Amino acid sequence: MELLATEAEAEQQVLDLDRTERGFIVTRDPRLLETWHQRHAELTRTNTRLQRLARTPDQVRQAQEITQDSESYIRDHATPVLQAAERGDPAAHSTATLQQDERRIAELQAELDRFATSERQFAADRDQHARTTARQAVTAVVGGMAGAILVGCVVVGYTARVIVRPVRRAAAMAGHLARGDLDQRVPETGTGEVGDLTRSFNVMGDSVQRRVEKLVRAARKQAAVRRIATRVARGAAPAAVLDAAAADLQRLIGSDGAHVVRYESDGTATFVGAWRSAGIDIPAGTRLPLDGHSVTATVLKTGRPARMDSYADAPGAIAAYLRRHHVRGAVGAPILVEGHLWGAVNATVTSTRSLAPDAEARLAEFADLLATAIANTRARCDLAASRFRVVVAADQARRQIERNLHHGIQQLIAITIQSGGAVSSVPPELQELRRHLSAVPDGLNGVLDDLREISRDIHPMILSDRGLQPALKALARRSGVPVELDVHLDRRLPEPIEMAAYHIAAEALANADRHARASHARLDVTVRDDKLHLTVHDDGVGGADPARGAGLRGLADRVDALEGSITIDSPRGQGTTLRAELPLELPASDSTWGGDRRAYC
Repeated sequence: MELLATEAEAEQQVLDLDRTERGFIVTRDPRLLETWHQRHAELTRTNTRLQRLARTPDQVRQAQEITQDSESYIRDHATPVLQAAERGDPAAHSTATLQQDERRIAELQAELDRFATSERQFAADRDQHARTTARQAVTAVVGGMAGAILVGCVVVGYTARVIVRPVRRAAAMAGHLARGDLDQRVPETGTGEVGDLTRSFNVMGDSVQRRVEKLVRAARKQAAVRRIATRVARGAAPAAVLDAAAADLQRLIGSDGAHVVRYESDGTATFVGAWRSAGIDIPAGTRLPLDGHSVTATVLKTGRPARMDSYADAPGAIAAYLRRHHVRGAVGAPILVEGHLWGAVNATVTSTRSLAPDAEARLAEFADLLATAIANTRARCDLAASRFRVVVAADQARRQIERNLHHGIQQLIAITIQSGGAVSSVPPELQELRRHLSAVPDGLNGVLDDLREISRDIHPMILSDRGLQPALKALARRSGVPVELDVHLDRRLPEPIEMAAYHIAAEALANADRHARASHARLDVTVRDDKLHLTVHDDGVGGADPARGAGLRGLADRVDALEGSITIDSPRGQGTTLRAELPLELPASDSTWGGDRRAYC
């Protein structure tokens, strides 16, 4: 009996090892790992005791095989799996790992069962011998013993059916829960304490399943928050933020599709971001009136989340459009940006099934996150548009000053001509007066030259009248250093782009002349990929520091306001290369972005 008890203890310890291993894989709780090591040590001691208690050669051999296979299971399978789980290796959770674990445990249980069978057979043989001896001695005693054995068998069978089997089923369920199979339940067929045990296991399984589902939903929500926040922080385009948000919404709600709409002042709605699955194709930019009955129209009227389980008989343009795109039902939630109803986020389904009862609440939480992203994006749009307006206003002021100077120059020219006529009209006898008056035209001509130079620096008239290419040619002719031009422009560019490009080239050539002591410069200008590319290179001394030059800092601010880029490469003794890229699409002056970006601000 001690041998059978030791075998049962070894089998229970193998099951405990397996359950503890699976529990650690699922939870990565260090306490479970410590428990697993304790169970390992206990199993080693039990196997040693099993070998010591073996009484026949077969039992000795079987005990040795059980010990070897147990250590092989620990060394070759369980320990590597636990180490992989500690590292966070997904292989620890793989189906192949679970299948191998089940196979190894089953093999150990089979060996233990064979050992128990051998012991029972040995005991049976010994009992049979005793019964034969007793039968030879006292027939009555043999009959009594046979009756006792029969009663014992009945008791054992009843015990196995009522207690052992339910307990084993409960243990098996615990193993399934440890492996993450949360749908397993135990038949509640036992009575008394065994029945209470099975019912408790089922209650535990329901509780664990609910908690895991709650954690999964929370993890998905947090992942969505991180993705949206990361995109906004990195300055992603509004279209990319909203498209990614719609895809995250689909993963969070479990719908077949999701889209974000923006409400317009004329009573229409524009689809500005969408995630689409098979059968759903609602392209961004689609604009529809809000007549009839739809989730989008209801959210606009009430300012609260709404649900519509079927669009089958719903009137209105949006309902008809969604039916054509295989949408059967939807839930929606308002997007409030800075206290105002900006739009709505909708989750849709293509089948007759309905979304979860709490879909509106989940969608409302996600709408708050999306509203934050949109508010941040609008702030970036407003900031960029404001900077652009400052650049435009500065250019207009330059142009007005240049016009005023031009008018003043024309008046000075007239005065110069008049002063020349006055000199010629002075009588010959007034030579001293003639000498003083003749110096006036020369002085006025010097003033005119200075004013023309100032006028060109503020805003060259040739740039406004004829465009960038002629202005750059004139700039190269006036440069103090020889300039090689390579300009390829086949049309006039937007005025802010031409102004920025001209001033970048003027500043770079002036620095090459005044500071770099260059003997040659090259200016390349071309339009490629909807951008103006400008490069100025000189063979001067190099070592230019953009942070120390007010002119270069001003140019960088201007380029940033136009959403362009400017870089300077100036190693000492190897000249300076300035590169600028300016997008031809400009921010609009009404705090929105031009082109496709206008829909998102």
